[in-house]
Amino acid sequence: MTYSSAIDLVRGIKSRLAISGLDVDGLFARTGLRESECLDDDAFTLSDKLSHMWELATQLTGDAQIGLRIALPQPLDRSGLMGHIMRASPDVRTAIENLVRYTPLVSPSVNSTIEHLPSRVRVTLQLPGGQRKVPQQHYDFVWCLVLRTLQSAAGRDDVWPTLVTYAFPPPAEPSAYAQAFGCEVQFNAASNSMEIDEASLDLPIPSANPSAADWALRMLADLAQSQRDWTVRMLARIEKSQHHSATFSARVQRLLEDMLPDGEPLREDVARRLMTSERTLQRRLFEEGTNFTRLVDDTRRALAQRHLGSGQLSLKRLSFQLGFSDPSAFCRACKRWFGLSPKQLQHVGRPTGTQLRSPDMTERLAR
Repeated sequence: MTYSSAIDLVRGIKSRLAISGLDVDGLFARTGLRESECLDDDAFTLSDKLSHMWELATQLTGDAQIGLRIALPQPLDRSGLMGHIMRASPDVRTAIENLVRYTPLVSPSVNSTIEHLPSRVRVTLQLPGGQRKVPQQHYDFVWCLVLRTLQSAAGRDDVWPTLVTYAFPPPAEPSAYAQAFGCEVQFNAASNSMEIDEASLDLPIPSANPSAADWALRMLADLAQSQRDWTVRMLARIEKSQHHSATFSARVQRLLEDMLPDGEPLREDVARRLMTSERTLQRRLFEEGTNFTRLVDDTRRALAQRHLGSGQLSLKRLSFQLGFSDPSAFCRACKRWFGLSPKQLQHVGRPTGTQLRSPDMTERLAR
């Protein structure tokens, strides 16, 4: 099985740019975008090539809204497997749910979520970025592609979102966005999202075909294996580039620092963020002389040292920042780590090496 949803995306962008009059072959050659290499590129390398392509296309045309302009006017001729699944869905609501449910399977680095709100749903999208920041033009194109696919599947031109938000500053021509999406568009938002109301969600899809949907889902099982192979290559490249700059434990620790304020980090969540399996996560940590439970404890202890020494956070807030369910659990941990309660530590200042009952984190990770 040799397929990636990336091929559909690259082909779709290329065909629409060609209609705009650009020298697409030259543009793609300059950025290293080749269909034959989509399966060989890891997600972040491909993302960087696409970002570079959008940057050059914007410079060559002088059109900052090229992502909007090339996506909407042309008829939707192809949208790949995901478009097929959406067209085979019984209604718009299910089509959107399938889009979010199965996109991570064929594009694991794309982070998409769905929220069921009163009388509407909100879809949030985060495209992967490597060394280059993903430009707004890429989001413009993807959002327009999603909207055009929904309209095509429903067989109606009046399927419009009720709100679109961008985590980008306002453009020079914001009215073009309201015209493209037929609704209010907000900028400088917390995320890139699209909201669709109940009336559109309940619209049936005339092309709904249960047998076709079953075929598509069976195909996804094969795609899963292809994508796993692609992800392995991606991880190998990332690992190679980071080999001399950070240990695997240090990478996990950075993730834990970000995740602790949301509660006790779960091993499966960390593995998913690293795009690896739990078994591989455990093995890699074991090879570096630690394990997941110990690393969570070490990370909490180091953060406790840092914040107790500064005195900038209340003890209650600090306990939750470290992922403890209540301050009493934090107190017990401090007595285990330092032999003193958090209040005692605040009085004596930053814990010193003589107060620690266990080696500090850097010594433990180095063993």
